[in-house]
Amino acid sequence: MATHYIAGNWQQGTGAAFSSLNPVSQAVLWSGRAAAAEQVAAAVLAAREAFAAWAMRTLEQRIEVLEAFAGCLKAHADQLAHCIGEETGKPLWESATEVT
Repeated sequence: MATHYIAGNWQQGTGAAFSSLNPVSQAVLWSGRAAAAEQVAAAVLAAREAFAAWAMRTLEQRIEVLEAFAGCLKAHADQLAHCIGEETGKPLWESATEVT
């Protein structure tokens, strides 16, 4: 599964394998591979290169991007709250507060 978004492309991690466990039940929530050092370096470089275009945007354009992101968070708030709860062992009310 491609889980790393680097320079506009989804990639599989090529680093060490790891799993995310539910801290309460110890059930495996997710398994995959970390990013290798080369992938991290490529991601940092891509972010630095993308910054120039972001810096050229007007305040209104930046606000539009951030409001769209906020809309995505709101649209998926329940899913995100459940995910946070499973990953951290927090009760749903607390993870829902975190999403908000």
